[in-house]
Amino acid sequence: MLQILLAFAAATLPAAATAGSTAPSGAPLAIRAKTVWTGGGRVLENAVVIVDDGRIQAVGTDVEIPDGAEVIEHDGVLTAGMIALHGATGAVGETRDNTRPALPEARVGLALDARAANFAELRAAGITSILVTPDPNGITGGTSALVKTQDGVVLRDPAHLSLVFSNEGLSGNREPTSKSGALALMSALFAEPRGVVADARDGKLPCLFEVRERDDIGRALAFAKERKLRGTLHGAWLSGELSGAIKESGLSVIVPVLAIGSPKRALDAVARLEKDGVVFGFGLDAPWNHADGLRLSAALCVRAGLDRQAAWQGLTANAAKIAGVEARTGRIERGLDADLVLWSGDPLDLSSRASLVLVGGKPGPWMESAAGATKESQR
Repeated sequence: MLQILLAFAAATLPAAATAGSTAPSGAPLAIRAKTVWTGGGRVLENAVVIVDDGRIQAVGTDVEIPDGAEVIEHDGVLTAGMIALHGATGAVGETRDNTRPALPEARVGLALDARAANFAELRAAGITSILVTPDPNGITGGTSALVKTQDGVVLRDPAHLSLVFSNEGLSGNREPTSKSGALALMSALFAEPRGVVADARDGKLPCLFEVRERDDIGRALAFAKERKLRGTLHGAWLSGELSGAIKESGLSVIVPVLAIGSPKRALDAVARLEKDGVVFGFGLDAPWNHADGLRLSAALCVRAGLDRQAAWQGLTANAAKIAGVEARTGRIERGLDADLVLWSGDPLDLSSRASLVLVGGKPGPWMESAAGATKESQR
């Protein structure tokens, strides 16, 4: 409820973009911002970002604005768009089959509906991409896909092979009925791998290890080590308490959504991940959680002592790395997709809001009126 109230309060704030809108077709767009968080740990003051043909063409404090460019003057913070690393938006009801214990070839990317209303909610919150994941059902529910929150552009499909080590994969009506039974089935699946399972075994496709408890993490790490699998762990709040073993495994971590009232131990565990050099990002499980919950998770960790830029990288650059799309998005860098957000203030301050969101250089339809901007061209 508090997350919803925060979102409602934020929606009443004035927009921060003082001039400009998207450029007409064929014309570049220049965003001159008071502060630019690049997503790679650098913070630039009074910098310019040039966008053309959906890509970032230049970024810096000494960038010249091209003739004919449309300009946005922004007295706030410009960042890369956030990436939510777990959810079912666009594929609700299409990612679960209770009748079979293993569906490795089921592709979430084929079930996506780009028209789903929740994409607009994510975009309005500054989320420009989401990792859509199979339900943790049986030993594997298939593969994940990374999709943009505008126009349903799929950046990576498949992105991961889901492997379930938690109780969620168990059933009383079909195999597996126990964790030991699940491990036996999974071992058999990898004994004679085909398709995406063979790709995972050969290191071509990372795995999404669904875990909840400490022993789930231990079994997932042992399974990955024995088969030399790569990928990321999701679902255990306290995974940071095993950060040493996770770092040694080479796996990354998707922190499950946090909320007001989450135990301090869970927040401290995220700081342990950063301290020990484990790459991590933040999950959301949209549409079951409000879109503002992604930024809230990171802000709570910062309040508990997590480094501010490390938290932001978990929402952007490192999230892109976990999703396997770091060459496309997640940072403000020349050549990357123009997935950008203009914030009224510090994006990890929950009183700030997104005043303009660009996905591939284009705004969502709701932004035209929300930005309250007027056109300005560089003559």
